[in-house]
Amino acid sequence: MKKILVIPILLATLVACQPSDEERAQSLVTDAKSLVDNGEWKQARVLLDSLHITYPREVAQRRRAKALSDSITYLEAQQTIAYVDTLLPPLLEQADVLLKLFKYEKNDKYEDHGKYVHRLLSTNKNTARNFIQAYVLDNRQTVVKSYYYGSKQMNQQSVTISVGEDNRVFKGSNHHFQDGGHYEIMTLDNDNSLALLNFVNTHNHARLRVEGMGDKTTRNWVYYLNDKEKEALSDTYQLGILMQDINRLEKMQRVAHAQTLHYAGK
Repeated sequence: MKKILVIPILLATLVACQPSDEERAQSLVTDAKSLVDNGEWKQARVLLDSLHITYPREVAQRRRAKALSDSITYLEAQQTIAYVDTLLPPLLEQADVLLKLFKYEKNDKYEDHGKYVHRLLSTNKNTARNFIQAYVLDNRQTVVKSYYYGSKQMNQQSVTISVGEDNRVFKGSNHHFQDGGHYEIMTLDNDNSLALLNFVNTHNHARLRVEGMGDKTTRNWVYYLNDKEKEALSDTYQLGILMQDINRLEKMQRVAHAQTLHYAGK
């Protein structure tokens, strides 16, 4: 009988010695605080997330965890600001140097954004011919346009840039009009524009062949980029990449400043 009574007593003692949910949750907060103090923010967030999932009823400890998580966000934002402040100024300086090769154009009646057009690629210098134009908008996006001019409508569908057997095909949206001849302008989006310019920049010293393609009822047309065009397109690529990086850093900077203002006011 004594042996039978000992077992439940031991079990009760073991249960009584186990930490409560509140104590476990409190321990997680304490461990996360130590990680934060050591700069191990990601690991601290893992513990805090675990607390919210495992102990949803421990409201007091979850509030402490939320406050600690806010502190991590504030610290991360401060780190981001310092990071951007280091990287952004030299990129802006590089962009300023390149922009001397470009002309700023904007038609306030029709355009929401102005554009930086290389002086060798200005539209008024390239009338009545087939050519590739590229520019960088003041919202940091890069645009490439394939211009066609001829006696008949081609319904331009794509353009292929090639060096020997190495080639890239690019598609876009086409716009056409007539003015003493037939004009078509196919516009590429930002990613395809940078990809085309990257191909030109990579093969800057090679003979670059451009082949425009219309619909099934028309024939393709072919021309070659001259040295000035290749130089201008390469310069536009460099500016486009710089502006893309600047745009990314400026967005990070705005978000980080907003976070610091938000959490500093708490």
